[in-house]
Amino acid sequence: MSELNGFDLLAQKRQAAAMGGGKEQTDAQHAKTKMTARERIEKLLDAQSFVETYAFAQHSNAMDGLKEVSAPGEGVVTGYGTINGRGVYVFSQDYTILGGAMGTMQARKICKLLELAGKTGLPVVALLDSMGARIGEGAGALEGFGGIFCKMAELSGVVPIITMVCGQCAGTAAFFAPLSDFVFVTEGISGIFTTAPGAFNEMGKASDADALGGAAVHTEKTGLAHFKCASEDDTFFYVKQLFSYLPDNNIVDAPMEDCADDLNRLIQNYEDAYDVREMIGSVMDNSIFFECQAAFAPAMLTGFARINGRSVGVVANAPGTEIDARSAEKAAGFASFCDAFGLPIVTFVDTPGFVKDKAQEQCCLIPSGAKLMRAYAEATVPMLTVITGKAIGSGYVAMGPKAMGADMVFAWPNAEISCLSADAAAVIMMQDSYLNSDKPIEARKAAADTYAKTFGSPWEAAKMGYVDEVIYPSETRQRLVGALELAVGKRESKLPKKHGTRL
Repeated sequence: MSELNGFDLLAQKRQAAAMGGGKEQTDAQHAKTKMTARERIEKLLDAQSFVETYAFAQHSNAMDGLKEVSAPGEGVVTGYGTINGRGVYVFSQDYTILGGAMGTMQARKICKLLELAGKTGLPVVALLDSMGARIGEGAGALEGFGGIFCKMAELSGVVPIITMVCGQCAGTAAFFAPLSDFVFVTEGISGIFTTAPGAFNEMGKASDADALGGAAVHTEKTGLAHFKCASEDDTFFYVKQLFSYLPDNNIVDAPMEDCADDLNRLIQNYEDAYDVREMIGSVMDNSIFFECQAAFAPAMLTGFARINGRSVGVVANAPGTEIDARSAEKAAGFASFCDAFGLPIVTFVDTPGFVKDKAQEQCCLIPSGAKLMRAYAEATVPMLTVITGKAIGSGYVAMGPKAMGADMVFAWPNAEISCLSADAAAVIMMQDSYLNSDKPIEARKAAADTYAKTFGSPWEAAKMGYVDEVIYPSETRQRLVGALELAVGKRESKLPKKHGTRL
């Protein structure tokens, strides 16, 4: 029988590539309630929009004098397509082919895709499902990882990079996550480890992979993952939701949406305690707040929303909570992302300042707080700040005040803006009188109340121009809509530099 050529050979090779590791491996993947690489791409992209690249790439071991290994597509499917009509590049590791292990040619395929993303200014979605490095290729596999990570670092702040951990992500591959802008994990499926879970085993005991690096660990404890989803289907749904808020790259605007919500709609007049998520939602278009890292560092909220159809990033304190190291870094990273991609930042402030608990590591808290201050100070995007409660001491400085570049600062009438809390100020200012009083507690309360009304009121800050307007809480949406429309044309130049010197 003569060898195939021409159209027949192309058809055969396409069919072989589409089969991945074959039916047996595909069935094994489905048995773990996991999709295959191509099924994931089909779920992610618009119907029939995917165009595959480098489908026939394959490393030849024959050149190394080793036995040829069959690895169609080198364990990764690469290409481009659309999500809701918008272009995107995607690579999906194929666990059915050598466990999706990273080798020289797999890395080359991914690097070429990342180069295209940089040239064309389109986002990248990475679908990770791999057993790690291809051991038989030794340093070649590690060089491959290095090349990919170098490209990801180069694209940081140029195009959004979204990573979905669709299976195991162990060893060097674990660093895909922190080099991405947003990371999605799926319960019972995703795992991110510094080495294979088995390496943690004690003698005679198997390790609990979920407890070491499962979805809950990286959403609640490490903050490495931004979103935890119940199933792969849910994960694709939320990836598309996130994608809708983001621009294609750092020199174009995020897509606008038609706004049918009343721009002058009044919200509730919050006077005392309030639910911060409910409040943020009520201010935004259609009462939607798309929160990121909700389970990590809950003292700080970050997420996306829309004001008059325009995408904005939101940073907010959980009411009355102190800022700790993790919440500061969470907000700093988010604000830096928004600044890189031209997304206005709306900040809601209600904090008594940084954590004072002696158990907190001050050596971590102070530099983390500085990162948050730096993120605001470096930002050139429109910034609007609303002081809804306390803005005390360093907490005031860290949460986007005028001095840090805010374009407009609003305060609610009951806000408290001060170097010290009213109680602490009372201790200092009224120390002799209340210690010598027959009613020290009542005296201290009276002193605190006097201080708050006299020195810590928003009217004092407004007199100095640090607050642009004291508003009713009900007017918050109305004021933000107007301020944002004026600020979107903001032009601000910073001193030229290659980059900062501290992370």
